[in-house]
Amino acid sequence: MPDTLLTTDNPRVLFAHHQKVDLPTLVVIVGIHGNEPASVHAMEALFKDKNIPKFDFKGNVFILKGNAEALKFQQRFIGKDLNRIWTSENLQLVRMKNMEEPGFSYPELKELALLDQLITTIVAIYGSGKILFTDLHTTSSESCAFLPFNDTLPNRKMAKHFPVPLVLGIEEYLDGPLMSHINDLGFPALGFEAGKHDDPQSAKRHKAFIKLCMFHLGIIEMSDADIEKEEMLLKNTLGIKSGFYEILCRYPVGPDQSFEMRPGFKNFNPIKKGHELARNNGFPVISQHKGMVFLPLYQSKGQDGFFIVKPVSSFWLWLSSWLRRTFLPDLLPLLPGISRKEPSGNRYLVNPAIARWLNKEIFHLLGFRIHYKALKNQWEIIKRD
Repeated sequence: MPDTLLTTDNPRVLFAHHQKVDLPTLVVIVGIHGNEPASVHAMEALFKDKNIPKFDFKGNVFILKGNAEALKFQQRFIGKDLNRIWTSENLQLVRMKNMEEPGFSYPELKELALLDQLITTIVAIYGSGKILFTDLHTTSSESCAFLPFNDTLPNRKMAKHFPVPLVLGIEEYLDGPLMSHINDLGFPALGFEAGKHDDPQSAKRHKAFIKLCMFHLGIIEMSDADIEKEEMLLKNTLGIKSGFYEILCRYPVGPDQSFEMRPGFKNFNPIKKGHELARNNGFPVISQHKGMVFLPLYQSKGQDGFFIVKPVSSFWLWLSSWLRRTFLPDLLPLLPGISRKEPSGNRYLVNPAIARWLNKEIFHLLGFRIHYKALKNQWEIIKRD
């Protein structure tokens, strides 16, 4: 019998369909940001009781609500961004705490505890089979649909099914996102951005994406005509090419800064080096790169002013995929200036003064991502499959 936690009697579970544990499983997180309710409405509509018989499930599906408290107030978060606190320290903290006791220092820690409990239960029951996690979002600017995800080969393999821009390496610029936690558990995980918060098409794209996820996992069957219909909902009409993109940089916004994005930017708008993108505390913010604007901030809350991305060549993708299957990634941590952060695990510390010949591109090719906030004068690198 499924754990009683994983039923719709639990207010955090919007939908649950249990079958055999060895069948494929899809886990969908909705509303992790409270000002992004489109995913919640889309999944409530998609999995209405009257719609369930038409799916003929051959697998397991769970729709989990993210920041329930922030959703009530239609705010991105109450105390801290729930999609920035999935760290080992916070997880250890909430797992040791009695849920009935008061004393969480900010509301999102309780949200983290409840969601972690659900995810841990799903992994314990269904984790030995084929499983995919997805996290549904919308943006504050006009946008086509796109997939941001950590650069792992399993993530790439699944993402390639979708006719949208595929954005690699966002974990390098974010602290504590949920999908990085899922990847650390050893499972594929994709973010999905459906479009602008209040665009009616966003909910339609959420539904199309989840239907296609279920199809590609083998949970439901779809005709060629139905597949084409759902894919057409995802394809953009803005002339933005599908395929892979890499993040070049992020512009962080501090809590005491007055950041204002220049009006009119949309996701994947081309820009030149020297282009004024925003003003921060009254001073112009000038692009240091040629590329495309990504996730420009047009809302009151948020730590990311904007990112800049560029297309990734098919040759780079092939080469990095081939290199990751060789012995070379295993040799890298043995080189001078590199040491394990812990006796086991996938995290290492790099002293760039010693390993100065190893640049960002080499790490990426071999399947490592750089987290710059490890220690003073050191990088933390994370090995991804």
